[in-house]
This record gives sequence, structure tokens and C-alpha cells, in this order.
Amino acid sequence: MPFICMSVSLHQHHAVSKCISYTDIPLLQRRYIPPTSSETQMTLGEKGSEDSSSKPIFSTLPESNILNVVKFLGLCTSIHPEGYQDRELMLLTLMLFKMSLEKQLKQIPLVDFQSLLINLMKNLRDWNTKMPELCLGINELSSHPHNLLWLVQLVPNWTSRGRQLRQCLSLAIISKLLDEKHEDVPNASNLQISILHHYLVQMKPSDLLKKMVLKKRAEQPDGTIDDSLHLELEKQAYYLTYILLHLVGEVSCSHSFSSGQRKHFVLLCGALEKHVKCDIREDARLFYRTKVKDLVARIHGKWQEIIQNCRPTQGQLHDFWVPDS
Repeated sequence: MPFICMSVSLHQHHAVSKCISYTDIPLLQRRYIPPTSSETQMTLGEKGSEDSSSKPIFSTLPESNILNVVKFLGLCTSIHPEGYQDRELMLLTLMLFKMSLEKQLKQIPLVDFQSLLINLMKNLRDWNTKMPELCLGINELSSHPHNLLWLVQLVPNWTSRGRQLRQCLSLAIISKLLDEKHEDVPNASNLQISILHHYLVQMKPSDLLKKMVLKKRAEQPDGTIDDSLHLELEKQAYYLTYILLHLVGEVSCSHSFSSGQRKHFVLLCGALEKHVKCDIREDARLFYRTKVKDLVARIHGKWQEIIQNCRPTQGQLHDFWVPDS
């Protein structure tokens, strides 16, 4: 049985800066937010000792060697798919996702990572059981929103299993970022779309800002926050909203929908306008607000297109506005 055991030590980097500018870090162009010390210790939910994880195996990361191993694993999983057990495939998949966050591996072409990912997902025998476990495992690889969005968008979306993993992983990450405690990842698209409405209500930038302010006040000795710190927290709240909306788009716009789901998208459009769009007050000096509002408009346009391509409910010519309960 072809099996390769590879140990990769991730270097510890300085902490992520408290505020991230939209103009400084465009999504998917600068994806390498350094992992924290607690993140580098985590593999399949198990943490090692701090002493062992803080000492790199190599003084410099051998990028060319790792790239050759990734290519060779892609060859092995392609010509001999039955040679790996599901447990081994899960470990290789999680290792690959963790490696993609390493700053020193940014020169490795994504096509090699994604080709291996396609083979690993395709070779999983008990996909329906392992896919939720895989989502939860990937979800624990980082705590930074930018890294989590990158992990979602690393999953190939041109295969059926890739799209399914991408949607379920997006839901799991949304739940994590909103501090929700949902252990089960729904597979049915109807459940996924209905859960999105519940999450959208909690994505108000003002509500996210209130949570951050309360948390920061508890950390301050005098319990007060000055104007500069409040502005910094507001930028973080809008950045979190920006990431959450991208994840919402991954769940809702990745596959075709039936006419029975039309009503869910009508409700989603209403919730998006009421709870997110109407909560944003644009200002010429605060461009990050406009950036989030522009993303809201794009998602709303995609949902309207889905609604127009689906037939109305049986016996109705038009959809009528229904007030929120």
C-alpha cells in the first residue's frame, strides 16, 4: 500500500494585527494570515505540547520537496485509489489544508493542492459520514476569519463533492464566527438555505460591534473605550460582516435550486435588506462601509436572479410581500 508519512512543522509568526484594511488585503490575493500558537498545535482536534510545537524541524521550509511530495501523493491517489483507508485520507486532507495556511508555501501552485484534494475527496468510501467530520476538522484549523474563508475557497467547486464540502464548511464557519453551538452540519440544501435566514439576522454590523465593545470593555482595567479604539473595533466588525457575507454567498450561490426553495430566497432577500443593508450608514471617510454595502448588493442581485429563474408557488402568478414574524 503506497503511503507516505510526512511531518511538517509550521513556524510561529507574530500575532495578526488588530485591524485589517480592505485595501491592504484583498480577498484571495493575500491569504496568508499567520496562524497563532494555539492553531499550530491542532490536528484533528488534538493538541500537542507547546515545547514540541514551537521548535521547527527545519531551519528553512523545503518548498520544492513539499511540492514534489504533493505531486507524488496526487499520482498515488490517482492510480491506486483503494490503497488508502478513509482515516488516512482524512488525515492527508487536513494536513493539506493546514499546509495551505503556511506563509512560506505561498509559491506552491494551487493546481497541485486542488488536484490532490479532488483525489482525496473522490477516494473517500463513506463520504456521507466523513464529510461532516471533515468540515468540523477543517473548521478547527484556524480562528481568523480571513484564513477560514481561504480554506473554504481552496476547495474545488467544479466537482459535486467539492461543492457539497464547500457549502457545509461555509455553514460550519459561519456558526463558529457567530459563536453559535451547532455540532451537526446539514447536508440537505433546504436546511442550509433555511439556516441562512437565522444567521443573517445576527450579521448586523452594529450588533457585531456591540459584542466586540462589551468584550473589549471587560478586558480594560477601567472598563472604558476611547474613540480611536471604538473606530478600530468598528472596522473589525465590518470586516467580519464582509467575511460572513462571502460565506453566505458560498452556501447560497454554488448550485442550482428547485422551485420549492424559491420562498426561502424571497425571505433571504428581505432579511439581507432589513438586517444588513439598512444597518449600514455610508460615509465618504469610511469606505469600508461602502465596500460591505456593495457586497450586499451583489449577493442580493444573485438571489433575485435565482428567484426569477424559479417558478412561483403553484397557483400563484407573483410573489407577494410577507412581513417578518
